Amino acid sequence: MLRLHVFAPALGTISPSPFSVKSLLLLEMSGLPHDRVAGNPRKAPLGKLPVLEDDGRIIPDSQAIQRHIAAHHGYDPDAGLTPDQHAQALMLRITLEEYLYWVLVRTRWIDNPDATRAAFFGGVPVPLRRPIFAMVRRQIAQALHGQGLGRHAPAELRTITEEALDAVCAVLGDGPFVFGARPSGVDTCLFGFLENVLVPPLDTLLKQAVQARAPLVAYHQRLRAGIAAPLVPSG
Repeated sequence: MLRLHVFAPALGTISPSPFSVKSLLLLEMSGLPHDRVAGNPRKAPLGKLPVLEDDGRIIPDSQAIQRHIAAHHGYDPDAGLTPDQHAQALMLRITLEEYLYWVLVRTRWIDNPDATRAAFFGGVPVPLRRPIFAMVRRQIAQALHGQGLGRHAPAELRTITEEALDAVCAVLGDGPFVFGARPSGVDTCLFGFLENVLVPPLDTLLKQAVQARAPLVAYHQRLRAGIAAPLVPSG
């Protein structure tokens, strides 16, 4: 039995990690029997989630999980893509996971600390809650500074964000999925990102920018009510 270790639902999301949502949707699309486990990133091989456990094998990282499922279980969501589509999928994934993801991190941890602290540290004893959150927030601020997006003023960050989202919309087009009638691996990536932008009750510049782009909102709603519906938390 496959066991997928992910972040537990929070902020109304399937999971508050785009990468956890990505792997959850991949396994849902595959039809393979699997269990969802609330994971602990401190115990994960790379210090992050998701992690797939498969008959004694431990596979960290969402993209490595996709490759493992294709190689060992025969489900490759990208099998029908053309070479050009493979290239577009790679560039879209990089835009989402290596660029816009950091905008999401900044708007969540730096710009909305109170809501984030309540969502992720509510189970921590009250005397420790603020100091632990402050320590984690400082670490994230340092990572954002090193990555570069933590150095920009809000107005410049908005421009950067809108340019990237326009590129995402251009690739998405009008199809039900990124490349037409069938979902592929990049759909799990895009849905995971949008789930974490649109669902949490946080009013951020990133959420405003996504909401201003009707194709992205419609895409998220379509997948959440369709192939991702079994993953949506009840209540």
